Amino acid sequence: MKIATAQQMRKIDQQTVHQYGVPEIALMENAGSEVSKAVAQVLKSISGKKVCIFAGKGNNGGDGFVSARHLINQKAKIKVFIIGDIEHMKASAKINLDILKNMGIDILYVENDRDWDKVKIALAFSDCFVDALLGTGFHGALRPEMEKIINMINGMGKPIVAVDIPSGVEADTGCVRTTAIQATTTVSFGLPKMGLFLYPGAAHTGEVLVADIGIPNVLLTDGNIKQNIINTSMVKSLIVKRPADVHKGNCGRVLIVAGSNGLTGAAVLAASAALRSGAGIVTLAVAQSLQEVVETKLTEVMTYPLAEKKAGVIGVTALPELLNLAQKYDVVAIGPGIGRDADTFELVCEFIKQIDKQVIIDADAIQAFCGKGKELSASKMIPVLTPHLGEFSNLVGVSIEDVKSDIIGIARKAAEEFNSIIVLKSARTVVAYPDGNVYINIRGNAGMATAGSGDVLTGIISGLFAQGLLSYSAAVAGVFLHSFAGDLAAQSGMVGLIASDIMQALPAARFAINE
Repeated sequence: MKIATAQQMRKIDQQTVHQYGVPEIALMENAGSEVSKAVAQVLKSISGKKVCIFAGKGNNGGDGFVSARHLINQKAKIKVFIIGDIEHMKASAKINLDILKNMGIDILYVENDRDWDKVKIALAFSDCFVDALLGTGFHGALRPEMEKIINMINGMGKPIVAVDIPSGVEADTGCVRTTAIQATTTVSFGLPKMGLFLYPGAAHTGEVLVADIGIPNVLLTDGNIKQNIINTSMVKSLIVKRPADVHKGNCGRVLIVAGSNGLTGAAVLAASAALRSGAGIVTLAVAQSLQEVVETKLTEVMTYPLAEKKAGVIGVTALPELLNLAQKYDVVAIGPGIGRDADTFELVCEFIKQIDKQVIIDADAIQAFCGKGKELSASKMIPVLTPHLGEFSNLVGVSIEDVKSDIIGIARKAAEEFNSIIVLKSARTVVAYPDGNVYINIRGNAGMATAGSGDVLTGIISGLFAQGLLSYSAAVAGVFLHSFAGDLAAQSGMVGLIASDIMQALPAARFAINE
């Protein structure tokens, strides 16, 4: 499913009106009608229920006015409160406000202390609120009166239906600078907005309903809209069922280069996850002195000893052997627990530069490119990088907080600049491609915030690529399969979930997706 930026949605609205001749007021009518349906869904029944509509001066307010009319017609008891300067109210919104006046609906312009007292009373005796205060054009800090009304609405603990996006949430980033409406349901028009799925905005949206308001479908499926939500049907089309006559040799061969002193667990998790994702043959290459350690932890995964610079540390002396070994495999994953020795970093950089196989770069191997990420663009095949926020911050030289404030934009820029596929792991994992396409994963749970979870993801993406998925597809499918398995594992309890629980759930997750 595509998701839109605020600018893209404005352009779509303008094309709908000017290119296709759909009147703006017709779109507003449809939008307001859909909001009233959402209120009915939340309240179960409308007749006799008390609903407060909170509206601003923009078209969002107009949508709220239309919803008020529809709810009145269904015998709800409506009060409309207008916050802000109505002298600059949009034309279509003004028409719908005038209709409410003609109907004799109770409308209050909130301007003084006495008006605020009336708001408090209405809030106390209402069953539901409609948030039509601010739209997708909002950015930055709230005006004092907006912050005040939002806090008052949230403080009542009653159902809230937000129009297009909860007021206070930035449409493109999900940022909440001060406070934001805590919606029960958000009705988004045409296409959902990015801020509905990116934290902290995602924590304010409640259930997201995407409403058809009459925008031509050709505009909503435009290839220039390059943000997408990963869903089950998409991944099902990528992960095909295994033929009955298959054998391990044609299920893919994965080489994992990982591990160092004290960090063999990361290597073992990545290698085991590659097998659990369906790869036929997996080999874990480690420093020679660590081979016995990982052998005791693994049964199905083969191991290979690499020449080491010192005990538990591989360096550039292992490069010729590693390049030769890699030729026997379909894909190589490098980095989980590999350590941050300067000689190891030199090995990683040279290996990535010379290898002619698909490479997945994780963890410490990503750190090897800090300050020189552009060297990744010289890789013979487009690499897949799987950083968490800290690793990505170091790679691009931007603070974690700044990354969070524009995670889509910064990930997209890095993918293009480094000619790499960026799998940026966070509460909403983002997969960014060099061509500008971005996919957002909205599955998963807080229990997956545990040591080793990222190593499992690296193994999954490696295993899927080895089974025949292109790197573009393996990244998206791997992220989704990982989170699906995490959700299955969390059914037994979220707190205390560990990475191996996610790994153990992979076969069931893959089966569920295919079925």
